[in-house]
Amino acid sequence: MAKKGMTDASVPLPHSEELPLLHRKEISSSHDEKRSHGDYKSYVLADDIDKIEKGNECPTGSISAGRNTLTAIPLAVLVFYNVSGGPFGMEQSIRSGGNFFAILAYIIAPFIWSVPEAMVTAELGSAFPEASGAVAWVETAFGKEMGLLSGYLNWISGATDNAIYPALFLEYVTSIMGHLTVYEKEELTTGFGRFFIVLGISALLAGINYRGLEIVGKSSIIICVLSMSPFIIMSILGISKIDPQRWFQRPSTSESIYDVPTDDLSLVPGPLPVLYMAGIFWRPFLNNVFWNLNSFDAAACFSAEVRDVKKDYAKGVFIGLILVVSLYLVPLVVITGATDSTQNEWVNGHFAKVAIEIGGPWLGAWTVFAAGISNLALFEAEMSADALQLMGMAERGYLPKILATRSKKFGTPVYGILIGLVVITLMSVADFSQLVEMLNLNYALAIMIEYSAFVKLRFSHGNLERPYRIPVSKW
Repeated sequence: MAKKGMTDASVPLPHSEELPLLHRKEISSSHDEKRSHGDYKSYVLADDIDKIEKGNECPTGSISAGRNTLTAIPLAVLVFYNVSGGPFGMEQSIRSGGNFFAILAYIIAPFIWSVPEAMVTAELGSAFPEASGAVAWVETAFGKEMGLLSGYLNWISGATDNAIYPALFLEYVTSIMGHLTVYEKEELTTGFGRFFIVLGISALLAGINYRGLEIVGKSSIIICVLSMSPFIIMSILGISKIDPQRWFQRPSTSESIYDVPTDDLSLVPGPLPVLYMAGIFWRPFLNNVFWNLNSFDAAACFSAEVRDVKKDYAKGVFIGLILVVSLYLVPLVVITGATDSTQNEWVNGHFAKVAIEIGGPWLGAWTVFAAGISNLALFEAEMSADALQLMGMAERGYLPKILATRSKKFGTPVYGILIGLVVITLMSVADFSQLVEMLNLNYALAIMIEYSAFVKLRFSHGNLERPYRIPVSKW
């Protein structure tokens, strides 16, 4: 049977004994008509070659290698936007934990969560350059059932994450629209008003995503410069206003959680208790920090799109890691040290008000604009990763083959984008905290499976070719 990217003519395969275990061998595709944007290639797994030679159907099929358009910098920016997108959205960390614990969290947590994720993704993403991402290495370690579970958890957490950004953009815009009444703001940010606005924004962005990952990557670089520039300006202008004592301000303690931030934090929906202790609302605090510093494994879905995996892939992942950590920590330290904002004031959109305090109304307006375009880039990067993952899972036989269809013109996963658009729009009506908790739960389970697969593969597939290898003991 002819697979995508292969002709009906049989392609001679080298004998499997000559190949290292699970090493991908590129099989050239001869097309009657070359695609205008570059040839597609196919990859097979070495342990599937035996099955092909014995006349059995290859269970994973042909794995599309994509268009190989990404270099290190566009990949780094896509990683940055899949994980972070800048300080926007971290207000709840300060609101629920206060200045001191928020700063402490963003110093320590990257070493617990972000760095290990980035390193595992750099190693196994380069070893398995497929659109299915972590599904490929989980399946290799534990079999198809665990591969399916990993893919499901990852995709659900990604789609849930993406439902946040249009709503977060609305909150930033309405936060500085002083002429609107409370009722008018509620009309825009809740109910049908919010649903239709989110639907319009999401459909427009899905259309851009359909036009190709190369456009998404390059446009994300421009957006990154524009959206992070107000925080760079705030940091420069705010240095002279820093009072180090503000960094050590502890959260207010009280016998009643209703005597400190009392609206959204004390009434966070969900089955688990908020757990108010030592002045910190631990559940929303940890949820927000975890959400802001995770999802590096999404970079694995882009590995097949990288032009030179050995040269650019790990480099792009680690540049993205540096961008994420620095563009959280530096603005956080400067802004909390340069302003007198109380813990109660740190609601979503408060960075715009802080910008006005530090630099004036022009900087506040620029920050809102930056929040808007940053959320667009976040949406685009996440939708790209999620759509590629669905396509990769279809190529591996987990999903109907129609989901492996690429646009003939742009090479993008058509049905993956459409499914993502529908799910994102439906989820967008949920509360912000509910969305964060839902994606964190699914993602935490998925990352545990991925870490377990990493350990298993180090023992069981030590000879697996790894263009990047974490410099730890040989196991």
